[in-house]
Amino acid sequence: MSDGYLGNQHLKKPDVAIEWTAEMVQEYMKCADDPVYFAKNFIKIVHVDHGLIPFEMYPYQEEISEKIHNNRRVAVLTARQSGKCFINNTVIKLRNKETGEIIETTVGEFYENEKRKTIFKDDVDKT
Repeated sequence: MSDGYLGNQHLKKPDVAIEWTAEMVQEYMKCADDPVYFAKNFIKIVHVDHGLIPFEMYPYQEEISEKIHNNRRVAVLTARQSGKCFINNTVIKLRNKETGEIIETTVGEFYENEKRKTIFKDDVDKT
């Protein structure tokens, strides 16, 4: 069995101390300041035919990453399956345009509520 995290020798186990060099600190700071640099240099994906390969971002993915990093509030209107993602339990705030009421929900709950509305609307339209 490997010494790495979950048997992966390329990943360190939790609570393993790292001795930081000056170069490592500089690289860490560079990555913290530039998410595109971090993605291009440290994110790898598993390709079916080519194995582990560098993650190559499209220009719009770079722009989205930079905007999110440099701005407090960002709304991105894009098509599904276009190289961005977040998880169902991501918390979002919604404001009612008429009342001004603000509610907090998760993306998953919002999606399910909207899906129910569409299904209900389709049933009403058929009558």
